[in-house]
Parts: sequence; structure tokens; C-alpha cells
Amino acid sequence: MYVNFWYAAALSRELGTQPLKVRMLGRHFVLFRDSKGVAHCLSNVCVHRFGSLAQGSVRGDHVACPYHGWEFDGAGLCQRIPSNGPDQPAPGGRARVDAYPTLERYGLVFAFLGDLPESERPPIMPIPEWDDPAWRCTNAVFDIRANYRRLVENALDFAHAEFVHFFGSKGRNPNFRIPDYDIVEHAWGAGADLTFERPSKGLLRHLRNETAKPRAGTHYHGPASFITRIHIDARMASYQYVFETPVDAGSTRSYLVNARNFFTSSFFDGISDRRNASVVLEDRAIVEAIEPPLPAEGSVGDLSVKADAIQLHYRRNLQRWQEQGWRLDTVRDAAESDGRRLTMIPSPARREAQSWVFDVAPRCG
Repeated sequence: MYVNFWYAAALSRELGTQPLKVRMLGRHFVLFRDSKGVAHCLSNVCVHRFGSLAQGSVRGDHVACPYHGWEFDGAGLCQRIPSNGPDQPAPGGRARVDAYPTLERYGLVFAFLGDLPESERPPIMPIPEWDDPAWRCTNAVFDIRANYRRLVENALDFAHAEFVHFFGSKGRNPNFRIPDYDIVEHAWGAGADLTFERPSKGLLRHLRNETAKPRAGTHYHGPASFITRIHIDARMASYQYVFETPVDAGSTRSYLVNARNFFTSSFFDGISDRRNASVVLEDRAIVEAIEPPLPAEGSVGDLSVKADAIQLHYRRNLQRWQEQGWRLDTVRDAAESDGRRLTMIPSPARREAQSWVFDVAPRCG
């Protein structure tokens, strides 16, 4: 799992007037909205007696711990300790918790889990269709008992669709092959696009232009996001933007933004979402059964072929981000923890203030 990237923490509609507890990168966080409706993300553990802030309440622009009422603002600074009396100033010093930058886009609340300054942060994967009136976008969430890397590599696997998904032939097509493809690199990832011979099935078969060949491509962005673009014909397209949020090493919450430029009335949302969900569930059945559940580092541990070139590109970028010190050392963290020790994902404020109650999580270098 990697720090210094944006992660989808919740659907915007999930975050109301009460604090919301979420788990990301093996740790708990609290989300809350201040009096202006701005979303904030803090470490969930109060530095006093380790109460869960998400069990507390929102008081104006602060989240209040349910244990002793300590109040923390959106920057993670303690602004009030009730036991000190009503007229005491904010305590300052180590009376603070880590606070993580947030952005709301595409119906999601994103949190930047890392300590990079704003000018150096990788961007959120963009969705240009979100504000395009020619497109209809919907949100969906899935919980999957698999490591997020399994999900990203599955999406980058052009060969699996023929065997896993309802639109494939399940191996009955004797002429099936993955053609050679070119990898297109981006600032924070890469991808490839293919043209297929077989026409669509069902209703779409009668709607599409039979002279046009379907095209599909997948591009990854950072360690845990990707987009799959399906062009049914020259006019009809369906895109799935996926933000994989590692809950911990063995489980992932998948946030989907499904975009389509046909049947754009909300009346068809249910049909479209169910179709996309069936694809996710077919993938889930495969990746949850993979052994071992955690992927090996680098390209060690499995056998690759030419069609896997984009997956190997992804692995090389993971290695590069590890060399930058962005990968959490989960093995060391687990070995050093005995149930009495907590480490935190570093926040940007760690670069300014040096004295904290909790140490940061160990990272590979």
C-alpha cells in the first residue's frame, strides 16, 4: 500500500451531520463536515485517551471526542479541552491529530493520505465526462476481499474478459488471441487500447453499427485507480472509472463512476448499473479466490506472457514509487505492533511540526 496519493474515502452523500468512520491503508479515519459543509479527514484516534473521534459529534467546525469532549478542528488542532474550563486557550503543542487534505469530486470525498506539499501531489484521476451533458454518470461501491493490486492488474488484463465475463465465449472461440498493442504512457500511469472482432450481444447488438468494430482499453493512474473505456461503435461508449481504496492488505473498497453516452435518462440508471455490477461481481469471484492473497513484489512469483505487458509496466511503476519511499512496510509494522502501539499515516503538517503523540508508519525505501 502506498502513501502520497489521493484515495476515495466515501461517497459525498454518505457524509452528513455526523462523523463518519472509514478505514484506509490499514488505519481508521474520521470524516466530518464543518459548519460550511466542507469535508475534513482526520486520524480517528484522540491523542488524550485514544477515544474514537468517529463515535463523537460535530460541534460547529470541530469534531468532539466522545470520551472526554476534546474538540479538534479541520486542521487536526485541538481547540478545546473541557476539563480545563471554559476560558482556557487552545492547548497547542502535541494536542493535535493528523489531518489530511480533502477534495470533493465526482460524487466522492477524496483524502490525500501522505505528507507531500500541495505543489508535489499527484492529481486525482480526472473524469471529463462528469460535467458533460452528453454523458450520464452514476456512482457505485463494492467491498472486495482481495488486495487492491489484484484488482488493478485484473483490469489491465486484456485476456481475462474472454473467460470471466458474460460477454466472453468462455474459451469456445478457437480464433481468440490478444493482438499486439502499444503502451501509451501518462504522467502517473499508462494504458493500451484494443479493437475486437466479435459484435456485441443482446440489445446492444441491434443498436450498434455492425460495420464498426468494438474497441476497449484500460489505463491505470497511480497505484490504485484505473479507467476502462468501451466503444461499442462509433457513437456509443461506456466508461468505468474505478478508484480502489485499500482498506487493508487483504480487502479493498471499490468506488466506481460509470459513464455512458447513450440512454442518458436517469430512467436507465438501474439497467446500466446492474450490468456494470455483474462485471464487477464476476471479477470479484476470481480475485477473491487467488492464492496467495497478497501479490509478490516486483515480477517475481508468477509467469507472464506478451499480452501482460501493461501489467508489467504497472509493476515497474510500483517499484519506482517504492524507491521514492512511498510504500508502507506492512510486514515491519505488523512485526513491531503488539496491540499496544499505533502508527499513523503521515500528514502534510508532519513536515512543519516535529512533536507528535504517535509515530508514523514505517515505509520501504
